[in-house]
Parts: sequence; structure tokens; C-alpha cells
Amino acid sequence: MIRALPACLLLLLATPALAQRFDSGAPIDVDAGRIDIADDANEAIFSGDVVIRQGSMTLNADRVRITYLKDANGNPQVQRLDALGRVRLAQGAMRATANTGIYDVNARLVKLAGNVKMDRDGNHLEGARVVWNLNSGTSSFDARSAANPGGRVTGRFTVPAKKPS
Repeated sequence: MIRALPACLLLLLATPALAQRFDSGAPIDVDAGRIDIADDANEAIFSGDVVIRQGSMTLNADRVRITYLKDANGNPQVQRLDALGRVRLAQGAMRATANTGIYDVNARLVKLAGNVKMDRDGNHLEGARVVWNLNSGTSSFDARSAANPGGRVTGRFTVPAKKPS
């Protein structure tokens, strides 16, 4: 039973609010210092303190490339967001930082990689990569990389105050 307790804590923390209450059908709003559009390549590159909001999620980065397809009327339909440089993701009480981030809109997957740090309600995890599956509400935190195949995930979890008996 004692060995199962840390695993339960990991599961509790690893399923962030992002996967639990996120509306991936909400419009995507972008604010940036600059936009370069390559319509023939179906991409737009935003740079300069980029802020992207969708529902309750906010993504900040130095640069974000949005790839899209055009519908029958020629309107862009966002497929994927690739964030690079000082990537920060916030949703509810969850805050995460990384070197890069990918949001696959159709697959409903959010991936952060490179020096990933996540905080929520006083709990903290660090590793090389985290993947949130917004369909299933699950996540996976990993510390392995090509440069560090034996990498380890580290964490610190809060312990509730003991109630007087």
C-alpha cells in the first residue's frame, strides 16, 4: 500500500486541469508583434512576445508557427501550432514552461519538450517532455532524451496538513 501511494500522487498531478476542462473547439486568438503569412504553404508565423488563447488555455512563446488547411470557401482551419523559445503554458492552476511546444489541434495533443517544468497547486514536476492527450484526459511525463537516455523525472508533492483529532 505504501508503494502505491507515490504512484497515486503522480497520477493525480500528471492529469492536469488542461486535460480535464479544456474546450478545444473554442476559437484561437493570437496577439503578436509581427505576422508573416505564407498562404501558398498554408502557414502563418507569429513573432514578438506571442500570446495565444483558446478557451481557458494561454500559450506564450517568442515565436509560433501556425499551419492550416483551407476549407471549401478558402477559409483557414488551424491544424497545428509549433511554439519556440520561452514557451509557457497556463490553464487554471497549472503552469508549465519548456523550450518548445506543439499543439496538434486535430489529434488534441499538447506536447512540451526541453527542460519542462510544471507546477500546480504547490506540486512540481521536471523532465524532458510531457504529452497531454486532451481526448482521454491523460498525460505522460518523460525525462529520457537522446543526450540522456537514462534521464529521470523529478517531482515534489505537497502533503495536506494533518487535521487535529
